[in-house]
Amino acid sequence: MSDNKKAMSENEKVISEDKEAISEDKKAISEDKKLVSEYREGVRDQESDTSANSPQMSELDKQFSQWQSAYKDATPSVDTGSLIKEIKSARFKLKLKGAVDLLLGLAVSVWCLTLVLFEPLSTYQLLLFTALAPIPAAFGVWGYRVRQKQWKAQTLDVHSMLSFKQTQLQQQLHYWKISLYGCAVLWCGLFVLAIFNVVMFNAYTLWGTQLVINSVVVYIVYRRYKKLNADLPSALKKIEDMK
Repeated sequence: MSDNKKAMSENEKVISEDKEAISEDKKAISEDKKLVSEYREGVRDQESDTSANSPQMSELDKQFSQWQSAYKDATPSVDTGSLIKEIKSARFKLKLKGAVDLLLGLAVSVWCLTLVLFEPLSTYQLLLFTALAPIPAAFGVWGYRVRQKQWKAQTLDVHSMLSFKQTQLQQQLHYWKISLYGCAVLWCGLFVLAIFNVVMFNAYTLWGTQLVINSVVVYIVYRRYKKLNADLPSALKKIEDMK
């Protein structure tokens, strides 16, 4: 009997412990339900806030989209392939023009020296052609050096290629400006020489023809300079907008 009572007592103790465990599990389940309930309330509150703010967010998205569209419309697109072709063509033309400037300058200087060395000239003519002889060669070398600096400029990216085009336009205007001054000075020298020959030797036809030809040259150079000077600001602005 004593052993039976002891066994029953142990069984009751185990049952009591099981009940306590079940009670703790129920308590844990209750806390989990409470946490789930709080989480659901938080989600509902967040959805409510999102729903309340959605008109405002939609308006901001719409405005941002308009800003992006306006920026794209205001920013010109750069055709890189076309730009590279233009740069290559510009380099070739610069080399060609530089060579022509140099050869023509040397040719005119050689012609002046030929007159000085092999033609019978008066004293004033000798002094004049001697003074004029180095000017065309110097101008040809200067023109070649100016163009050489341009075609050797590095163009590794779109920004540098656009800068190359800007520099090319500015140097082009500078070249024609110096050319205009040089042509004007030469025309003045030829005019003085023509007056002298007309008065002293009645050489109207020869010197009159030379003055007319050189006047046409000066006028062409002047018109070219004026056109480039007028077009330069808009051309530079267009390139600057692409950067």
